[in-house]
Amino acid sequence: MRLYPILTAAMLALSAAPADAAMTVHQFLVRANDLRAQGFAAMLSPDFAVLKEEARQAKSQLQAENTRRVAARKPPIACVPDGESIGIEEMLDGLQALPAAYHKRPLKDGYARVIAQRFPCR
Repeated sequence: MRLYPILTAAMLALSAAPADAAMTVHQFLVRANDLRAQGFAAMLSPDFAVLKEEARQAKSQLQAENTRRVAARKPPIACVPDGESIGIEEMLDGLQALPAAYHKRPLKDGYARVIAQRFPCR
């Protein structure tokens, strides 16, 4: 069994935490790639829970930021159609493809960039 469906489920169940605890895109990718190499056994790794929590925090922070933007009548970060989402493989590939400068930024910023590229507002 592959790890991707499990990480996808983990990323979909996300909520808030302090921004100062955020991993960078690079830190997240290094640890996620290590888990990918472990296959199914990755679920037993302590890093699995850590990455699940980091993804949860990033998504929650991004949702809160988007809510603030909409309340301030600013354009949303992305326009995700109802019922659509990004799977973990696509997210990890999208994060990996970001410019090097983004790899130093918080995971939330990388996540926002990938989502905005996949679901731009037109």
